Amino acid sequence: MGVNHNELLLAAECADRLGLTIRALKVYEDRGLITPRRTEQKWRLYGAVEIARLTEILALRRLGLSLTRITEMLAGTPPALGQTLAVQQSAFSDLRDRVDHSLSLIDAALRKIERGDAVSIDELVVLARDTGMTGLSPDAGAWRRYEQTRPRREASLVSENGWA
Repeated sequence: MGVNHNELLLAAECADRLGLTIRALKVYEDRGLITPRRTEQKWRLYGAVEIARLTEILALRRLGLSLTRITEMLAGTPPALGQTLAVQQSAFSDLRDRVDHSLSLIDAALRKIERGDAVSIDELVVLARDTGMTGLSPDAGAWRRYEQTRPRREASLVSENGWA
């Protein structure tokens, strides 16, 4: 079954269901990233198109991009939910692989310690390098894959002095 394009959410419900604040929705609107419809009373309504764009924005934020960079990237482009989900899927698969690798290293070190064996300096270095928790959130590889799927814009090759 496809997306229901008739279902609309008020700002508070949209924010609550996505784990955002109403203020964040307003910021995205002010930056031109989303354009919610309005009721006669001027209340904002969010449908499938806006939710798809918000999904894209949230995915890019999780990849470590600033809101300024996201605004530059997405300006004037329609939501690309399929591409965004594919990149997220790839990033989570990579993350799962890194976590599985880290857990196997930790398990091996714990088994050695439980047996009363010493963990070597080389093993400690591998543990420190390969099990770092800090690199788990922003994913440069996923960001590169996402960037490669985005439509390109033509750039002018004329310099400030008029030379091409």
